[in-house]
Amino acid sequence: MPGRWRSQSINVQSLLVEACWRPMVGDVAGDFHDVLDLRDGRIGLVVGDVAGFGPVAAERAEDLRGAIAVAFRRTDRPERVLGALDERMDATGELFATMACAVLDPATRTVEVANAGHPPILFADRFEARLLDGPVQPPLGLAGERRSVGYAVPGDAALFLYTDGLVERRGERLDGALATLVEVARGLHGSAASAAELARRATGRLGQPADDATVVSVRFLPEGVRRGGGPVAAIGPARQQVVLRVYLDPRDLRSMRTESVVNELVLRARRDLDVRAEVVDIAVPGVDVETDGVLASPTIVRAAPLPRIRVIGCARDAEELARALQLPLDEEA
Repeated sequence: MPGRWRSQSINVQSLLVEACWRPMVGDVAGDFHDVLDLRDGRIGLVVGDVAGFGPVAAERAEDLRGAIAVAFRRTDRPERVLGALDERMDATGELFATMACAVLDPATRTVEVANAGHPPILFADRFEARLLDGPVQPPLGLAGERRSVGYAVPGDAALFLYTDGLVERRGERLDGALATLVEVARGLHGSAASAAELARRATGRLGQPADDATVVSVRFLPEGVRRGGGPVAAIGPARQQVVLRVYLDPRDLRSMRTESVVNELVLRARRDLDVRAEVVDIAVPGVDVETDGVLASPTIVRAAPLPRIRVIGCARDAEELARALQLPLDEEA
């Protein structure tokens, strides 16, 4: 039985990123998405789809999310991130996946996009809605050249990344469904830009998905909002500050899975907390692991607020990790 639509949002740098998704089976999906703060003022954004659905596809999707985080620590180029994932999937013999990878620069209001067999990104501003018509390259795991294309994101424009589950319907032509998506996206710019609203409009015209479906929207926040190297300050009373130090070995599959769980926890906890995660690669020579008494990887340390809490081993999900770190985490809507 299909799961319910879920949503989350995050303010990071001077951007608002919202995600809306519906698993085809229960609570797990082969779709995946992630937001990565590159710490230099830019943001990495990925949306992808592993072949199939259900628990097996979901596990592969989580593995890929971990691999994406590792790749972004080594390069900030979207096409090189895809290339790193190609090499990994070729080495492991996994089934292919599709993915759109974008790096947004709020300072220059530009985005670099590389697309591995994924539906094209949707652009909407006050004048038009259209698909970004860059080159579509082979899915991940299939040999092919990887390139990225740059686009301007002016004024109150918004970008929408999505998986094919949003638009593909049995017996319907994909190009017709994409034309419908462009049509319903008109007017979704500025404060009206919302992943949930695009999903509502698309399913209103096309019907509910027959596969996992995900929509992610991104737009610039109004001028005057802080653009520093962290989440945008919340409006209203100051939020409690939380600092997590995550000790990982990128060669270890458990570490990669744990990083994905930490990323999800950070995204969801930021609704109520000013939370920051510092990733420490213990494989790098000279890294200090004695300060936090790290004896194994993965280890997550809640460095603030005191008292310090240490969690050793791979957490299964964000809820389990939040309980272990004694952090509040509301159920997803």
